[in-house]
This record gives sequence, C-alpha cells and structure tokens, in this order.
Amino acid sequence: MWARNAREPKRRASEKTQPPMSILEFWGKAQPADPESGPLWHPLAFHSLDVAATGAVLLERHSALAAHIYGLLALAPEASRGLLPFLLALHDIGKFAKRFQAKAPAHYPACLGGDPADVSTYYDHGAGGFRLFDACDNNGDGFFRLPFDGSPKPWRPLISAVTGHHGAPPQSCFEETPRLLRGDFGKPGIDAACAFAAETRALLLPSAEWPELREKPVRRASWAVAGLAVLADWIGSNQRWFPYRAAADFGSLAEYLAYARECAGRAVELAGVLPAKPARAVGYDALIGENAPTPMQEWARGVELPPGPALFIVEDATGAGKTEAALMLAHRLIANGRADGLYVALPTMATANAMFDRLGAAHRRLFAAGECPSVALAHAARDLHPGFRRAGLPADRAERAYSGGGDGDGTSETTASAACAAWIADDRRRAFLADAGAGTVDQALYGVLPSRHQALRLLGLMRRVLVLDEVHAYDAYMLRELGALLEFQAGLGGSAIVLSATLPLDAREELERRFRLGLGERDPDTAASENVVAWPRAAVCAAGTRTAVGVRAWKARSRALPVRFLRAPEEALDAVERAAREGKAVLYIRNAVDDALEAHAELTARRLAPDLFHSRFALVDRLAIEERIVRAFGKNSAPAQRRGKVLVATQVVEQSLDLDFDAMVTDLAPIDLLIQRAGRLWRHDRPEREGRPELLVTGPEPMDNAGEDWFSAAFPRAAYVYRNHARLWLTARALEHAGVIDSPNGVRALVEAVYGPDGEARIPAALKANFDAALGRAGADRSVAQTNVLRFATGFVRDGGVWDSDVRTPTRLEDDPRVILRLARVRDGRVVPYALDAAPGEPWRAWRLSEVAAPERRVGGERTPPELAGAVKAAKADWSRFDEHKVMVVLRRGETGDSPTVGEAAGPEESAATVSIGYSIAVGLTITAGRTK
Repeated sequence: MWARNAREPKRRASEKTQPPMSILEFWGKAQPADPESGPLWHPLAFHSLDVAATGAVLLERHSALAAHIYGLLALAPEASRGLLPFLLALHDIGKFAKRFQAKAPAHYPACLGGDPADVSTYYDHGAGGFRLFDACDNNGDGFFRLPFDGSPKPWRPLISAVTGHHGAPPQSCFEETPRLLRGDFGKPGIDAACAFAAETRALLLPSAEWPELREKPVRRASWAVAGLAVLADWIGSNQRWFPYRAAADFGSLAEYLAYARECAGRAVELAGVLPAKPARAVGYDALIGENAPTPMQEWARGVELPPGPALFIVEDATGAGKTEAALMLAHRLIANGRADGLYVALPTMATANAMFDRLGAAHRRLFAAGECPSVALAHAARDLHPGFRRAGLPADRAERAYSGGGDGDGTSETTASAACAAWIADDRRRAFLADAGAGTVDQALYGVLPSRHQALRLLGLMRRVLVLDEVHAYDAYMLRELGALLEFQAGLGGSAIVLSATLPLDAREELERRFRLGLGERDPDTAASENVVAWPRAAVCAAGTRTAVGVRAWKARSRALPVRFLRAPEEALDAVERAAREGKAVLYIRNAVDDALEAHAELTARRLAPDLFHSRFALVDRLAIEERIVRAFGKNSAPAQRRGKVLVATQVVEQSLDLDFDAMVTDLAPIDLLIQRAGRLWRHDRPEREGRPELLVTGPEPMDNAGEDWFSAAFPRAAYVYRNHARLWLTARALEHAGVIDSPNGVRALVEAVYGPDGEARIPAALKANFDAALGRAGADRSVAQTNVLRFATGFVRDGGVWDSDVRTPTRLEDDPRVILRLARVRDGRVVPYALDAAPGEPWRAWRLSEVAAPERRVGGERTPPELAGAVKAAKADWSRFDEHKVMVVLRRGETGDSPTVGEAAGPEESAATVSIGYSIAVGLTITAGRTK
C-alpha cells in the first residue's frame, strides 16, 4: 500500500524525498505526556501520517470493513487501496493556518513571519481545512492547487467527512473562502498545506491509482468515512502508541511513515476495535438450553437470507422467544460475513439492563472458541459485565483544548485524546465499538441526529445487526426517527431486525418503507404486503424482494386470558391485598409515579411490605432493585421467595424484564401496552399454581355518552401520561366486548380495534376533540422529527440548517420535561456523590450513578446551602461541560441505610419557592413544597 507505483523508477538512497523544511516546522500536537523528557511538540506532518497509518492498518486487518466502505464508494479495494489513507492524512490540513499555529506561541513556525501574539487564534481548523478544498480549482484559475486530478469538488462530501473529524461537518462559505483563507493561513501556510498534500499523495496514492467517483456513492459513503476519520484520529492521537518525535529524527516523510505504520500495528490491536471471529454454527441448544425451539425460532433458523442488507420483522407473543429468534438471525448474518456483531436497542434503561444480562449469557456462543468478544451496555453508567473485556480506547483525560475555540463552544479545538476520553468514558457510546451491545434506542437514534460524533455510531451500526426490540412502545416522533435510522442502516449496507408483539399495521409499513428508501427504491410501494393480518407473523424485506408469512403460534403461549374491570383504585387495593393474603405473587402497575407512591403507602399501611419500582430512583439503586425483583419474581424464583410478595411498579416492568406473577392488577393503558403487561402474568409453568389467571384492569366504564373528563376524572395524574383518552376508551370498549385477550387468534383484532381506521367512528362525541388534538400532536411531532433528523442522501455535509442549531436535538419529545438531579452527600466536610461507594476511584461514574430525573414543572434549579458553597464548587470540578445543566442536591439527614435524606432545590423557574427533595432507598425521590424565598 505504501510503495510508489511499480512502473515508476525507484529513487536511490541519496534521493530521499526530504520535504521542504517549512512543512516540518508546523506543530500538530503540543501537549506532551512527559514534558521533562522527549520533544515538546509533534510535527503536523507526522501526526497526519500517524492517522493515515492507523486507518490503513485498521482496514488491512479488518478486511470486511474495508470491503464494506469501498463497496459504498462503488470502488474495488485493490484498485484504490490508498484512497482512504490519503484522505485521512488530510484530516488536519487546516492546522497549517497561522491562526492555529499561534495557539502554541512557543512553537510558532518562523516561516509564517510576524509575532504570534498579534495573530487571532479564534479559528476552527476543520472549517479551515475544508475551505482549502472549496477554494481549489485545478481546472481553471483557482486560488491555488491541490494534488487532485481535475477539480476536487466531486470529492467534497468525503473531504467534509475527514476535516469534520471533531464530530460535525465543517462550515464553509464559497463567497468568503479566499478572503478567509488569506487571513487564516497567510501565503506561507497555504503553500505548506499544498506541499504537504502533494507529498502525501506521492506516498499514499500514486497517480495510476487515482479513482473516478460518482456523486451518489460518494455521498452515501461519506457517513462511514466520517466515522472512520474520528476513530483513526483518536487512535492516532494517543501518545502511548504514537509518542512525540522530533522532525530531525527522520530523513523523509517516507521514513516516518514506515515508523508510524509499526506504531499503528500495535495501536490497532491494543485499542480493542477489531471484531472477534464468528462461530461457524450455533444451535438453539447453545442459545436457549435444552428447550425445543418455538415456531418463530424455527423460522429464524431456516429462513433464506437474501443477499445484501435485509430487514426482518418478527411479530409474536410476549415470551414466545423473539429475542432468541433475533440472536439466531444475527448469528447467521455474522457467520455469513454480513456483520461483525449486534446491537440491541430497547425503549428503557430497565429493558436494556435485562437484555444486557441475556447477552452476557449468550453472546460468547456467537463467536469462535478462543475469541474474547466484548459486550457493552449503552445507557447511563454501568460497569461492563464481569468476565468480558472492556471495549475501549485508552485516552489522556488531562489534555485540554488549545486556546481560542472556533465554534463558540470549544469543541472544534478539543484535542482528539480528550474527545476520545469523554466519548468512551460513557458506556452508552462505547457499545457501538463492542462486538455485542445492548442499550436504549436513544443511543442509536443519536446516529441520525445532528449530535457530535454521530458518524462513529453509524460506522459501528453498519457492521452490526441492529435489533430494535419492543417497537410498539414508541410514539409518533420516535417512530419517525426509527424510520430514518432504518433508512441509514439500509443505505450503509447494514441489516436490521424489528421485534414486537403488538405492532400496528401503519407503523410496520412505515418502517419497511423507510428501509426500502435506504436501499435506493425511489417510490416504495406502501400498500399492505401479503399476510397483512396474520399473527404471529415474520417478514423479510431486501432489494427486489418482500416476503411475509404467518407463523404457527407457540402452543405454550396460546391462551385466552380473562379480563375483568375494576372501577376504583380502592377496589384494586383490595384485590391486591386479597391475592397477597392467599400467598400469590402480585404485581400492581400504576401509570404515574405519584400514583405508585400512593399505592405503596396504602399497601404498607395494610402491612403487606410491598416492593416499589419506578423511574425516580438514583441509578445505583435502580440497578439494585432490578436485580432484586428479578430474583424475587423471575423465572428461577422459588415458591418460598414469591409467596405473598407484592410489587408496586410503573411502566418500567412492562417490557423485556423476564418477570412472572400469579396475580396482576393494572391501571387502564393503551391496548398494546396492556397486552405487554399481561405477558408477565403466569409467564412460566409453575406446578404449585392453582386455578386460572385473570387480568384485573382498573378503569372507568366505556359508556357511549362518556364525557370529556371520562379518563382524567378517574386518573388525574395519568391523564398526562397517556394523553389520547379516546384510544383508552377504545381499549376499554374492545376489552369489555371481547372479555379476554385471546393469543394468538384475537391479538391483531384487538390492536386494530384501537389503532385501525374503523375505530374513529366509534369514539364518543365528547372525546372527539381529545382524539383530534392527539392526532394533531402526533402529526406535528412527526414533522418535528422529520426536520430534526439528518438526510441520508445529502451525505456528511452541513446543509439545511440542521447542524446549525444551538439546541441539542432530542431523541424524545417530552410532554413533561425532566431535569437531571445529581444526589450528593456530605462526608468529612466534602461534598461527594451519593453513589461514591459504588464506584471508588471513578468520580465521573459515581456522579452518573447518583443521577435521578425529576419533573421540570416541579424542580427548576439548584439551591446550594451557603455553608457548602465552596465544597459544592470543588465537587463540580470533575464535571464535564455536558453536565453543566444538571442540578446538584445535597442530602443532609439520615445518610445511612433506608433512612430518608432531605435536600433542597429551587422550585419552577416562574416561582421563587424552594422545594424539599426527599430520598430513600425504599421509596426513591419525593418532592414537596417548601418555603418561599
């Protein structure tokens, strides 16, 4: 790869390509790990070749990734092998500017002339490098020349990808480019940049290898190249692997390149970014033990895999083995060379934790014996599963941004090592470089939103099977984002699996349509495909093919579950108590946290000692509660553990957690969610059970003349959780009419009775306004999502204003926005994280484990006790700029065991009140009105 073209004559040793001295006068890195020994700066040309060598070695040793990216470019790897390393070498070409060089005045190149103190350092080197290309015109009388055959303009998305290696496409303005370049670079800087580019091309991409590119493949591949540039820059910036070297140590760039390649060989191995080798064949006995495969699992084992990217849609009952079916499909794709691993995206942290534990038990079997595949969890802070290596890139947290950021927030001039440290320190992001990852869907959705380093997520996902679980749980905004994610996944050559028990037909067709758009179909047919109403159902969508089949229901999950309505919470409490006194394991699901707190207090007063699980526990306690309730109510729980136990919970238990209850009472919720909740009732066979299961639903009677307050009068708090009360009325009406949840025969009919086109005609007149308002919100939310998501067809370029917003684009629209509280304690006069003991020596992780969300309408900001002002300031010194918006609450009383602790926070912004924040391991976070300021 590194040799010149064989047809060119070889140079004698005396004819080394010593570059002009001015090139090696420019510094690229100037924060040595040990200033007392070794050089104080690293030449820009050397660092650029470090990154090029890293990219080249990575692509050599990960040949599937190389073939994948060159396939996106519609090029044969062997015909243009040096193209990507050449582009990577140009990633920092904007650092030849005098405004960048002046950021380290002690190393300012003499060739630039003048006094660096007189040079403004407000400069974005990514944008500066991009402007060099925009100003270049090799076919005419352009500002200057770069070593491209013809105009570089067709290469613009790829150049944007490499110069945008700090996480976002660089800005450029054609009209202002020449003027800006003269001010930013000066003529010596421009000449040095062009000379370096020419020398680099001679080293990496001889003229005979210069390829011709087409616009559409270039735009498509630019997303992957952007991710590759970030990864190569992070590895190539690590001083442990690429120590600073002096310009005089090497006689030529070619000599340094050989050295950089040796460093890159070690670095790529140590970085943990190469995939584990797959197992050739895995049977279901390895995935699910000795149990016989379910019909859906049999389908997954035998279905023909179409060539190219494929979308699999699996619809089956809760507990029917959809996850194992997805693992089998993923294994077959991995063994086929179509993917390197998998990422399972779920709706909540609780469901992600449960999936992570399941992957921890099964993922090793997907890879060859002797391999050490990585597994990672992608949401808030959680250590990687014991026994599996960490997928990480060691980085130097101490490096600071060079002076004079160029984009207003300093991110453009943040060092690569510091950016890498911040990114991989977050397990949510590290999962995209692991062989197997599980996490919230939000982390995958950031790949299609204008968020920093989104391209690195896409690079990871395109070589992984993307498994989207519990897809029915998403609202209109998130479904539109999911559609965009599937479009990107298909367009970048990746496969996906969608899992759901109760996916409405219109949602299914929209997800399939967007995947087919990514495959390049201009106007995908949105008409319903064959077997549209079959359930269980499996479908495959690929280029030129769409197939769907009804799958035989698994006999163990076939049942007609009786449904009985209760009309008041008092009836529900009585039913829970009665079942518990009979020795049953009982689940009571409330739709609002405050309702759950109230029910827990009532049942405690009845001396039942219920457990409580909701979203307002500090993360460290949520993780412990999850483990505790799985032990008490999970598949392997013993009769003695379960007898008479009660769990009061919110929606956190309705998906993915493998829980099994003898009796269940639930507040009225949309039909698809009730079906999910019912899947936790008599989930597993237990010989000690007697009688038959019955689902008890608390809710008002669905009368024909229901008033507009039909639901809100019964559930004033939950009225803000599920705002489409007409859908709830349709749910109650359908269930009362059916009397049972008949699985599988009646599930599709129940879902379509609520979400299908015929339901609207049955809605009472008084609820019609609510229904119309909900539809309007959903339409508006879809429009907002469409505006927010990136457009795959444009490539990695800044366009349409999406990247220009100062507001972080959310993955979810919240009717009830949340503020993140960080709980703290006072210990030996210091303010420390609540979860300090759970993460000794890692304060950044301890703070994340101490986080809990609270409604923004009740908590508006921070109230620091005056006597702790200094200690609070010292504690926040370790917080990153991403944590600045979080609110610290110092808990002052009863700081041990289950004793309540109390702190203060500011009330809502429009008030001057101080609210009292209570916290205990037993009930979590409580908020009560406090004094007025």
